[in-house]
Amino acid sequence: MSATAAPPRRPRGRRLPPGPLPPTEPPPDAKRRPRVWRIVVGCLIVIALAATTTVVFIKGEIHTLASALRQNKALALGSGSLASAGFGDPQTILLVGNDQRKHTTTAPVLPHSNEMLLVRIDPGKPWISMMSIPRELEVTIQTPNGPVVTRLNASLTYGGISLLVSTIKGLTGLSINHVVMIDFNQFKNAVNDIGCVYSTVDRRYYHVNTPYSQQYQEINLQPGYQNMCGAQALEFVSYRHGDTSLVRDARDQDFLLDVKKEYGPSLSDLDSIHKFERIFGRTVEVDRGLQSDSGVENLLGTLISSQSLRVRQVQFQVNLQPVGANPCNCDTATPQQIAASVHSFLYGTDNLPKKSTAATARAVHGHGGANKLPLVAATSDGLTDAATTARMLPFPLEYPRVQDAGGSVVPVSLRSYLIHGTNRDTYPAYVAVFSAGLLGQYYDVQGMTWTGAPMFSNPDQTVTVGGRTYSLYYSGQHLMVVAWFEHGAAYWVHNTLTDAIGNGELLAIAEQTQPIGTPGTPGSPIGSNGHVRLRAAVVPTRPGATSTSTIQTIGSLGGLLTLVAVPLLCLALLRRRRELSAIRSQLYTTLTLESQLRAAAGRRRRVKR
Repeated sequence: MSATAAPPRRPRGRRLPPGPLPPTEPPPDAKRRPRVWRIVVGCLIVIALAATTTVVFIKGEIHTLASALRQNKALALGSGSLASAGFGDPQTILLVGNDQRKHTTTAPVLPHSNEMLLVRIDPGKPWISMMSIPRELEVTIQTPNGPVVTRLNASLTYGGISLLVSTIKGLTGLSINHVVMIDFNQFKNAVNDIGCVYSTVDRRYYHVNTPYSQQYQEINLQPGYQNMCGAQALEFVSYRHGDTSLVRDARDQDFLLDVKKEYGPSLSDLDSIHKFERIFGRTVEVDRGLQSDSGVENLLGTLISSQSLRVRQVQFQVNLQPVGANPCNCDTATPQQIAASVHSFLYGTDNLPKKSTAATARAVHGHGGANKLPLVAATSDGLTDAATTARMLPFPLEYPRVQDAGGSVVPVSLRSYLIHGTNRDTYPAYVAVFSAGLLGQYYDVQGMTWTGAPMFSNPDQTVTVGGRTYSLYYSGQHLMVVAWFEHGAAYWVHNTLTDAIGNGELLAIAEQTQPIGTPGTPGSPIGSNGHVRLRAAVVPTRPGATSTSTIQTIGSLGGLLTLVAVPLLCLALLRRRRELSAIRSQLYTTLTLESQLRAAAGRRRRVKR
């Protein structure tokens, strides 16, 4: 008797059928609608949860920074001295270096501003601008006892920070949103607290007070790339002799940019961020607005909107006057010069040299022409000294076969030394210091075996000329450094503090820098007509602003706060991703558990039957 298969039982009520679902599929639209809806709802829930967490997180960090800035009393500024700015609005910040000291070799130094650095952060412009106002600039100060014509930095002495701010506003016509002030001792302590800074000393600095010498700040610094701690850094940025106010201001700015380059990438976790906040807070005095959560939040909004911008240095146009030219030994600036400086500072234009002088250098390729660059052949004395120094080094010493014509009568200074890297290893190095022919203007050709130094991070551009690849580092449209790597070492040409060497000339010097003891480049580097023959077809100008880490926009208070802003955003995004991963993991676990429960329920029903 054959068995007949029983028809499948229909499920009763709403009970789920045991085992897998029947093969019959619902209509495509009926299946897609509920699944898409669940995905959309799930995404909205995840976004809402992550956004809430992010807002709370960033608000907490803003409060932490504002609290750090309240470690010192707020600066005494009169009502209406500073302009207000909303979240993400353009802002102008004034940094003041107060050269007030308890004593010198002769007498106490009263409060006066050795550094007045304006920082403009405008998300709608291509650069974050930094402009130092010369301390010796002749101005009329409205003192409590009447107007006085004297140096700008005396404003702090006559009436404190409030008078200084009002004098700068009257001079430039600028609205200032925030003020940050630091004195010399605070600066020294801050450099020590962050762990010292790798920076380039452009020349030999030396002065010791003796009974028979002039009495001013002592200094003893050797040239070259080196790690400077508080005392050395203070000597470097505060030295005010043997050069011009423009060079001194550029020295300060260069050091700040080196701080940014070295310590920006290290702020990758909250512990590092909070460490810098504490150091910054106890180092500076700020206006009352930066001690409030709302003031910090509005400035961070501006910085976040400007995170793709780089720092550019704007030179204040000034007429340098010889000593005794006027009663206050002041430098002068016409209203037209002041207006031009302010326009460049605000609107992102650059004080570029004319194209015919530096922007482009064209090569000589069999046409008999010559580059109109102000270069002459290296002196025989310089080459002899380089050969002597080369014998002291365990790697090839490269020396330029050409040098700037204006400084060719000044002997080249060569030095070999050891540099201690961040990993505590010791590396041999050398530096050749060349004069650019102007007071206080020196450029350097250097080499060392430490190829991973902070200064080589994030080049703005790379070009290949004659088989050698150069890394280019700019300030605005001006080349600051041209670097290359060969023979297991790093070599570079460092422009003067004010970037007085033109782009074409700096790259030409790099191209003509060759190991001592090797023949010159193909063809004589100096033609029969005395001009340099180059292989480079075109010296590039700096490319337009590209999307970069906000950490690269630092140069001042704005930069220091940017160091806080971007890691916060990165951490917030990371937190969102982690929360999303956690929700996905929980959802997967729930679905797996549901599947297991359904399978177990099906097995129990089959056993009962």
